[in-house]
Amino acid sequence: MKSADGSPRLWSLQAVVALVFTLIVLAISGSLIGFNHQQLTTLTLRDAEDDFRRITDNVRGEISGGFRITGSVLDTITLTVDPTMPLEELGPRLLAILKDLEKPLPAAMGIFVGRGDGTHVVVQSLAGGGPPEIGPPSDGAAYVFMIVERPATGPTARWIVVDQMGRELRRVSSQPTTFDPRKRPWYGPSLTSQESIVTSPYRFANIPEAGITIARRASQKSDAVFGIDMTLASLDQYLEKLRFPPELELLIFDDAGTLIAHPHGDVFRKIRQADKDDRLLKVADLGEPLLRSMYSTFEKLSGRTENALFDVGGVNYFGRTERVGNGFGNLFISLAIPYETLLGPAEQIRTNLLMISAISVALALLFVMFASRRLSLPLRVAAEDIRRIMQFEFVHLQRKPARVFEIQELMRALDTLELALSTFMRYVPRALVRGIIGRKFSSDLGGTRQPITVLFSDIAGFTTLAEELDPEDVMIRTSRYFSEVGNELLRSGATIDKYIGDSIMAFWNAPEEREDHVSLGCLGALRAARRLDGLNAQFIAEGGLPMRTRFGLHTGEAVVGNVGSVDRVNYTALGHTVNIASRLEKLNKRYATTILVSEAVRSAAGEEYIFRFVDRVVPEGAHVAIAIFELLGADVPGEPELKPGTDRARTLKTWEEACALYHSGDLEKAAARLEKLIELVPDDLLFRIYLERCRAESHKAAAVAEGS
Repeated sequence: MKSADGSPRLWSLQAVVALVFTLIVLAISGSLIGFNHQQLTTLTLRDAEDDFRRITDNVRGEISGGFRITGSVLDTITLTVDPTMPLEELGPRLLAILKDLEKPLPAAMGIFVGRGDGTHVVVQSLAGGGPPEIGPPSDGAAYVFMIVERPATGPTARWIVVDQMGRELRRVSSQPTTFDPRKRPWYGPSLTSQESIVTSPYRFANIPEAGITIARRASQKSDAVFGIDMTLASLDQYLEKLRFPPELELLIFDDAGTLIAHPHGDVFRKIRQADKDDRLLKVADLGEPLLRSMYSTFEKLSGRTENALFDVGGVNYFGRTERVGNGFGNLFISLAIPYETLLGPAEQIRTNLLMISAISVALALLFVMFASRRLSLPLRVAAEDIRRIMQFEFVHLQRKPARVFEIQELMRALDTLELALSTFMRYVPRALVRGIIGRKFSSDLGGTRQPITVLFSDIAGFTTLAEELDPEDVMIRTSRYFSEVGNELLRSGATIDKYIGDSIMAFWNAPEEREDHVSLGCLGALRAARRLDGLNAQFIAEGGLPMRTRFGLHTGEAVVGNVGSVDRVNYTALGHTVNIASRLEKLNKRYATTILVSEAVRSAAGEEYIFRFVDRVVPEGAHVAIAIFELLGADVPGEPELKPGTDRARTLKTWEEACALYHSGDLEKAAARLEKLIELVPDDLLFRIYLERCRAESHKAAAVAEGS
């Protein structure tokens, strides 16, 4: 086996021993678990079929029970109630019967009598809503009477709203109507039958509900029919009771795809598409992928009772559809359950077996793991130590002595390697060591020409300071100084080339290249200067003298590489750029500045850095004058201490005006500006230098004018 790069894949000793033993045990356990799972799946599917049959039988029983109650009530009505009574007198009689019927048969929503002359009275419960003609139900409204009469002017309908006790609450006056009981689906069949008849599901006339009507011809008048309207919405509640587990989906529909009942049927019946088309709600109207798939699967089976597997939204379902029967040959009950839920018990048993097998394997492997770990642990610790050392994380751990001679020797070698490398990095820049170990840099003599940013620093008056202190104190204070300055330069990405007495030489963009090396150089100089402000405050508090430091910064091309002899080399930078940076540092003394940079640095540093013009000079060793600037500060997020000092910030604009006037030859105005600046900041030597120049050039110009 090979890794992604084509090299052979390496395995640990502990992994090899554990893997072989695990494969043997798992092969045996897997065979047994697979056989058991197959048997459990077969039993589970068989149990599911039995559960589906039980649910279907329960639905049949629910419907049949309702029919028996309704049939008994109709038998009593046809014998005891005179259908020829005035319609308003029939209403209270029917109301009393409906109230008695509601408790054993909540599905009963109305009771009526339709007569051969086209008159009709129906008593309807308002629990599930009422006809739109009566408007919003008033407080206490429980039932409504609808009375259809046929005067000479045409058929009319009027409504009487009553409370739970039958007391009249309000009336709705007669309105023309097209309702004719003789045209309803229950009237004709009832006249020709000696028994009660049951209609197919249809849409009620006065509310947008689906239901059935059980009707029977009156005994006392052959053209009158008594009937009870039953909404199938009660089947919704019954299906909800049968819905266990919750993932089980139940649906009753007819052979035309009409929705008859569903656990959420009350929500589905709010879909108004059926109302617009004046028809019953279809399964296709629901927009439910699972319900539509259940019906489409039924259609594919052409009504046959078979188990079916189908997919909905990436979930596999097990389904079955059966005919309801019991006088409802065109009704079907369809059931579906996620295959994963159905096989949950089998999966749980398989999971338990897997857990038992895993525990057995784990227990058996404990000894193997313990033994192999004891062998491989020292090697892994050594590998981790090597990784840490290669990342320059030196912690110098105190390791426990090993009992194996070879491992003990390896640990000693690692201690020596860590000590040697950590010591080496104190003499050589970290980035250079990282490059050498990573084989990115060669230790051969020679170098390459590339742009870099170079910094030189020097302590003002260090000779005098050293003379006043003991050599040991000088060493201690210098070490503290170099530590503070060096840390800030390193934090800014610098490569510290060397410490020369009290001076530091550092550069950026080598050995690791950075496009923003000029900006980083400015940032490092500012951070070092600000850190020294705090350090000098400590020196003064300790009774010592501050170590005022000057910085010079220049950018340009230089040769960077290894310089030296065969047995000893130094990674450094050489060239005119380095010399200019050194000369800029020395020029700070002339102008009493802290950080002097060249015009090249100012141009490439970035807008966040703030400079002020100092002068145009020809540095020592150069032949061309260059503009030099003082780096005052920077606007860096999160480092407010890098902003320019108050004096520098408030005098910068006036200083730029004075410089512009001076270089344009307007010496009088330039001198006026400079005098104002000196009043504000008397200690700024640069203002006095330029004021002296203005006065000297003015005297010179006056002398020339007098001589001419």
